[in-house]
Amino acid sequence: MIDKVLCTIKKHNLIEKGEGVVVGVSGGPDSVCLLHILCSLKDQLALKLYAVHINHMLRGKEAEQDEIYVRELCGKLGVPLFTAAFDVKEISKKEGISAEEAGREIRYSQFRHFASKAGATKIAVAHNKNDQAETILMHIMRGTGLDGLKGMEYMRDGIIRPLLDIERKDIEDYCKVHQLNPRQDSSNLESIYTRNKVRIDLIPCINRLFHVDMVESIHKMCLLIKDDVDFIESSAAMHYERCAESDGEGGVRLDLSKLAAFHPAIRKRVVRHAIKEVKGDLKGIESVHIENIISLIKDGRTGSETHLPNGLRAGISYGFLKIHVRCDDKPFAFSEAIKIPGTTWIQPINSSIESFIENKGANIEDYSNIRYNSLVQFFDYEKLKKGINIRNRREGDIFKPYRSNGTKKLKEYFIDNKIPREERDKIPLVALGNEIVWVIGYKISDKFKVTENTKTVLKLIYKKNNRQDGKQEEIYARGH
Repeated sequence: MIDKVLCTIKKHNLIEKGEGVVVGVSGGPDSVCLLHILCSLKDQLALKLYAVHINHMLRGKEAEQDEIYVRELCGKLGVPLFTAAFDVKEISKKEGISAEEAGREIRYSQFRHFASKAGATKIAVAHNKNDQAETILMHIMRGTGLDGLKGMEYMRDGIIRPLLDIERKDIEDYCKVHQLNPRQDSSNLESIYTRNKVRIDLIPCINRLFHVDMVESIHKMCLLIKDDVDFIESSAAMHYERCAESDGEGGVRLDLSKLAAFHPAIRKRVVRHAIKEVKGDLKGIESVHIENIISLIKDGRTGSETHLPNGLRAGISYGFLKIHVRCDDKPFAFSEAIKIPGTTWIQPINSSIESFIENKGANIEDYSNIRYNSLVQFFDYEKLKKGINIRNRREGDIFKPYRSNGTKKLKEYFIDNKIPREERDKIPLVALGNEIVWVIGYKISDKFKVTENTKTVLKLIYKKNNRQDGKQEEIYARGH
């Protein structure tokens, strides 16, 4: 079992030696097995392991017992554990989404948060071969294309699935052999959710009626389709580069004459590429939206447009298809020189930033262990004394995130961290020219951090000037 997982890790380049990996651990058999196997491979792969447990507050005392179990397990294995609790039912009502969707969004958001906090570069989740089969069958019932039939990826956006080649029964056997005694979620035994119905009723029924192994058959299909999709996607990416250009305002223009010459399958994928470039992801984009855009392309009349989710528009303008955010949703630009020392008021966003010059303390850890999302941060003053501004983003901004190896476009950082397109212009930034010093509320730059060689420290405190936020910022300030 361990060798098989190691083979999957190596075959799909899921983990590099020495990487930090956050493991999502619910306490159930799959995640417990994953954590135990990665612990067994820890020395071989020089892993830095961390566990994250999220209490969804859906199952009362049963959920509390899950957390206790995970704490004890991580203690035995010597794995640092992060925990958090969210009222998923309340959040789902507030957001108007299902509890399942709300729980998933919270989990992955927290996984990324704690991975960033720990300096980990990968997030391991415990989806297995049976989960893959169930997911694909649900996609088929909803009506899906090739992307839905290829199922979950072994690795995508830093999320890795080392158990995707392992069947659930083998996972359960592994837990028994190693006496792990994982927790059992009682809701998984009830045929009330779609996934449960597929697992408990549909797959066993198909196996029994047709004498097949649906899980294995779907696994083989996934591997074949994945190769086909990868080929089509690479072709679509090349076609996109041939016909796309920036509109200079955060949008994308596609040459209609070139689009019309593409095969319909490529044309649709090129449109999806453009939407992802502008929006940052394809969440909420359905086949009906793509078909509406294809109809626009065929019509070709300047001025015709269609609405997309999250304030996006697709419109025809003088031989181009333009994908963009509607103008009335774009916030106006703001920029203020930061007084050092002193308080700088940023009227357009009703906020202020305070600056102080201090002698560096003896313990460097006082500066390096501050929460990434804290609104109080410290910098090397000598590197910034020529003058810095607080502003929103500009074309050409670059950023070297704290504890990262390289500099990237600020836009790439926003995309990597799943920051919604419509929020990016609203995020205040501390900048030195086009170099971002601090993405406020997210991360500071590695380039301007306090180091052993720092002599003088610049302390910045960002405050939102409404009563509730103001109180919170004072708490942050006193804490540091």
